[in-house]
Amino acid sequence: MNEQTLKTVTEEFIATLNHIVVSAIHTDVRFVAELTSDRKRARIRASRMGAWSDGFPLVRADEDPSAPVLLTKVRYMVEMAGDGTYIRVVTSTIGLWVDVTGGRKKHRPLIRIEYDRYPRTDDRPAAHVHLHANSPEMAWVYGSSGRAAPDLHALHFPVGGPRFRPTLEDFLLFLNREKLYTDFKPGWKREVLGSLRQWEHIQAAATATRYPGTAARALKKLGYAVSSPGDGLT
Repeated sequence: MNEQTLKTVTEEFIATLNHIVVSAIHTDVRFVAELTSDRKRARIRASRMGAWSDGFPLVRADEDPSAPVLLTKVRYMVEMAGDGTYIRVVTSTIGLWVDVTGGRKKHRPLIRIEYDRYPRTDDRPAAHVHLHANSPEMAWVYGSSGRAAPDLHALHFPVGGPRFRPTLEDFLLFLNREKLYTDFKPGWKREVLGSLRQWEHIQAAATATRYPGTAARALKKLGYAVSSPGDGLT
């Protein structure tokens, strides 16, 4: 793996992320990256004026910009894929943090969407959601079975595998759709939807590369002429 290649493709990924931020949010926070000590992976997170930032403040029209109630935290760890030409996400966190104290305390999480390419157990979903809330019904389900109820945020709600998992674009659309945050820049949705379509095309190509036989058979059913480079592909 070439270290310079990792830097180059990581910067390309960051450029896409920053385009989303610039198009959607009024903030001077941007994504930056740093290589891990072994130079095989890169950490991507928020930065303001060259210093690490807790996240991207979502300032609503009627509040003080110096003490925003809402904060979006987005972090990635990336590495080069097997063929050495593009990067893949190793871990990611996209979430909404809230401060109801007017800046007197740190923001606390409300929802986190996480991804782990190499989960610790086989039955743990690679992409999952953590909800920081209370559920009396869940407590009853566990209690009626004679078990102590875990915190709701300790549960891993599955939301997809390595390919078509929730993205930063999906999360911003979610915030707007559910009216959690609506003070985006004019024209933001067009840019976000366009970026999301590009992501879907990239993942479709990656899926076809991972399962070429299945992709070839699907294309044949649609009437495409598909030739095989080797036995057994189609």
